Amino acid sequence: MTKKILLFSILVFFSFKMTGQNTIQELLDIKDQLITHAIEVGKEYDLNLDFSDASIKSVEFILSDLHKEFIKTKSDYGLNGLAHIFGFYIIEVIEKNHGKGRIERNHPSFVEDVFPFYWNGATLFPVAWCQKRIFDGDADNVAFKYQMLIVDKKGNE
Repeated sequence: MTKKILLFSILVFFSFKMTGQNTIQELLDIKDQLITHAIEVGKEYDLNLDFSDASIKSVEFILSDLHKEFIKTKSDYGLNGLAHIFGFYIIEVIEKNHGKGRIERNHPSFVEDVFPFYWNGATLFPVAWCQKRIFDGDADNVAFKYQMLIVDKKGNE
C-alpha cells in the first residue's frame, strides 16, 4: 500500500470518528470527498474508476489486493478508511446508473457507522461489503454482490 493511499484512508477514517453524528448535508459533503479519494486510489493502481457498472470489477481488484496485504501484514491500519472510500464510490455508481437512494450514518438494528443506503426498496450496506471483502476475502466479492443486488435486480423489474 503506498503512503498516499494510506494517508487517504487514515484521514477518512478519523474524519468519520471525529465528527460524531453528521447531518445529511455533512454526509453528502463527506461522500463527495470519499469518491474523489476512491478515484485517486484507483489511479495508484492504474485503474480508471469511471462510475460505470463495470468499474465495480476494478474496485473488487483493489479490495482483493488490500485483503492480500491484510493477510500478509495482519494489520488493519487504514483499511477501514479504504472500505469507507470504496463503499461510498459504490453508492455513487448505483446512483449514477440505477437511480438515487438515501444514505444515513446509522441503522437502528446495527452498530453505529454502518452507513445504510436505502435504494429501490432495499437496504444495502456497501461500506460493510467493502470491509468484509478486505478482511474476510474472496467469499465477499463486491462485484458479485453488486451484480446480484443491483444490476440483476434492476433488470428484473
